[in-house]
Amino acid sequence: MKLKEELMNFEYREIILPLQEIFPQINIEKIKRQFLPLKYYNPYKTIFAVACELWNGGYQSIFTSSGFYDTKFEVFSGHCHQCTPALGLVLKALGFERVSYLECFRVREHFPKTGIIEQVPPTEEPNQEVREEFCSIGRIPYCCLEVVIDGQPHYLTGKHFKSQSSGAIALLTPVCYRDFVGVFRHQDDPSKSGIYLKPIVPENNPDEIDFSRRIVWMKQTAKDPAPEYFATFLRMHLQ
Repeated sequence: MKLKEELMNFEYREIILPLQEIFPQINIEKIKRQFLPLKYYNPYKTIFAVACELWNGGYQSIFTSSGFYDTKFEVFSGHCHQCTPALGLVLKALGFERVSYLECFRVREHFPKTGIIEQVPPTEEPNQEVREEFCSIGRIPYCCLEVVIDGQPHYLTGKHFKSQSSGAIALLTPVCYRDFVGVFRHQDDPSKSGIYLKPIVPENNPDEIDFSRRIVWMKQTAKDPAPEYFATFLRMHLQ
């Protein structure tokens, strides 16, 4: 399987993806030894600890030792499509059985009301610095991770949570996150999680899509005037 080719097909589908397809020089046992001190009985505490440690040199370590399928991004730069699979890699190494990497494209803002998945063309990307890159891949991209905890799916990205000297911080506005669960509350709204995203279930569903599988989530940082919505087109079950 060629992951780059899979990412150019925007028809929704689910595949099994060996981690070596993403990180070609991967050594799972080495990753496990590196992060094993962060494994706790409480899985939420484990995820929080791992997410913090990755920003404290963990990401750089993984990309240096494990390589990356896209050589254009083999040096870690904080890209979402680097952070999210790396987080999935560590969680799999620590024994989380059901971890899926969801690749997405941006959809029109009418989605929450209409339930219609209409892709926003990359030519409409407002940031000129990335517009050309997005046009080359045919979408305005983002991704997230699904981790099943006690039988319930939870969604997060490596990109939108950081550990700083002053402590952990959520990088999206509270509206993007689900009601509080786990061990980390949003710094601006303690009733919300600061790490787990809220899947969007639309008011209507004319195409009868299973939105428990084809996850749509919203992204809004403090500088964004309104949320953006991202719909899954490729669900990859990590192995």
